[in-house]
Amino acid sequence: MSKCYKYAVKIEAGQVMRPDEFPPPSELVCIHVAKVLDQAALRDCVTRIITLIPGTGVMYPVFAFEGVTDFDIAEVRLVSRTDSLLKPRTKNLKLFVKLRYKILYSDGFNKLSVIDEAGFNITVNEIYCPSCLTQISSIKYPDEQVSSFSNEDGLLIKVEAIADAFNDAICVINGALALDVGVFFVIKCECIVQLLVPSYGYCPVPPEQSNITSQNCSTFNNKIKTPFPRQFFPVQKFNPLDVKLQSKNLKEEL
Repeated sequence: MSKCYKYAVKIEAGQVMRPDEFPPPSELVCIHVAKVLDQAALRDCVTRIITLIPGTGVMYPVFAFEGVTDFDIAEVRLVSRTDSLLKPRTKNLKLFVKLRYKILYSDGFNKLSVIDEAGFNITVNEIYCPSCLTQISSIKYPDEQVSSFSNEDGLLIKVEAIADAFNDAICVINGALALDVGVFFVIKCECIVQLLVPSYGYCPVPPEQSNITSQNCSTFNNKIKTPFPRQFFPVQKFNPLDVKLQSKNLKEEL
C-alpha cells in the first residue's frame, strides 16, 4: 500500500511532496505549454547621465535625488544568432534589451519625476536554442509581450530582469544626475510543445473570504488581530508529511 494512502494526504496546489509520496494520478493529460529548453543568467551595469529639469517658476533649484521606480522592459531585439563552434547544437546569441524606469527627484520646492531608458547589449554563448517548427505543427503569431522575442522558426527567446539604481551623484552646477543601473538578466529559450503530464483533477474552489472589519490604529497596533506580514519571508505550503518525517527522524536520533 502506498504511503499516501496510509497517511490519507490531501493533495493541494503549491504543496511540496517527495516523489515516493505521490498517489497515482487520476488521468494523464496532454498540455500545450512553453517549455524552457535552456537558460542563462548574467548581469550588466551601465552609467547614466540625466539632466534634471526644475519645476515651473523655480529659478534657483536645489536638486535632490529620491530614488528610481517602475522598472520595465521596453524592448527586446535579437541582433544575431549563430552556431557555436565550440559546443555542437548550441547557439551564440546577441540581444539588445532596453530598460525603462522613472527617476524621482526634488528641486527644493516640487516633487518631480522623469522617464529614462538604459540599453544593454547582451551576449549569451553556447545556449541550446533549436528550431521549433519541426517539433510541433503550429502557427506562430507575433508575441504581444515586450519582454520576449518570437523568431520566424518558432523559437521564443524570453528575457527576465531585476534592476536597481545606485551610486547616484548630482552636479550642483548644471543639475546633472549620474547614477549606475545594474540589472540581473535571465535569458530563456522556449518552444511551444505538447507534454504528457499526470493530473490530479481540476484545482479546488477556494473558500469564500469573510468580510474584514474596518481597520484603525487600535486594530493595526494589536499584534494578535494584525500580525506582522509574512510577505517579507518565503512562505511554503504546509505539508503534513514534513511533520511525520521530522517526528520519525527525531525518534531515530533518540
